[in-house]
Amino acid sequence: MHYESVKLSVVMPIYQTNEIYLREAIESVLLQTYVDFEFLIVNDSPQDNVRLGQIVASYDDGRIIWIPCKVNGGIAIASNIGIERAQGSFIAMMDHDDICSLARFERQVKFLEENPEFGFVGGQADGFYPDGSSVRLDYLISLSEKELKQSFFDGVPFMNPSIMFRKSALNTLRYNSEYKVCADYDLFARLIFAQNIMATNLPDVLLRYRFHDANTSLTQYLLAEQETNQIQHWILQHESLLNK
Repeated sequence: MHYESVKLSVVMPIYQTNEIYLREAIESVLLQTYVDFEFLIVNDSPQDNVRLGQIVASYDDGRIIWIPCKVNGGIAIASNIGIERAQGSFIAMMDHDDICSLARFERQVKFLEENPEFGFVGGQADGFYPDGSSVRLDYLISLSEKELKQSFFDGVPFMNPSIMFRKSALNTLRYNSEYKVCADYDLFARLIFAQNIMATNLPDVLLRYRFHDANTSLTQYLLAEQETNQIQHWILQHESLLNK
């Protein structure tokens, strides 16, 4: 594959990932109906490089680019490393333990190609638990800028591993590693409130989101609440300055 001409880059940070989860995530990407992509897997656990590298290498797929980190910098830094290496005009984010629906990339690429006024797009998700039970995770389909901005005060309006960015919309913006839990929420806010990027979610279920004990959002609930308050405070200050 000629990576200089690839349209889509898929960025997936991994960290000490359970082999079964990792294989399910990788296979859900490789089996997509949309096939023109590079797949950047960024290993943020250098102490586990051999095991994880062997799992990834077992797929022998030319679209995979293995990027080992020298130190554990966290998911925000690992994501940024992948974004910096990405050659595509679109960048899809993916988590190491989730599962893409088979037509996810096809639907998102089609939407961004047909709607150039949108800088990024997410979708709906099905959350599933180890016992096999599941729950629908619904995200707002924004019909206006006002509705989109208001959604930031009703929870996180996008699920990061369902997002596909237009690379030109990201420009030089990246995930802020100072946020340990809400770096995605912060990036979405800066894109929309500071850069006036329009975004929405598709009505389609694009992702199966895995709930388990290691989910950062569950183990660091209080930190997430604190970071959310900080980001919302920034939004209010920014909008107040604009109104003046």
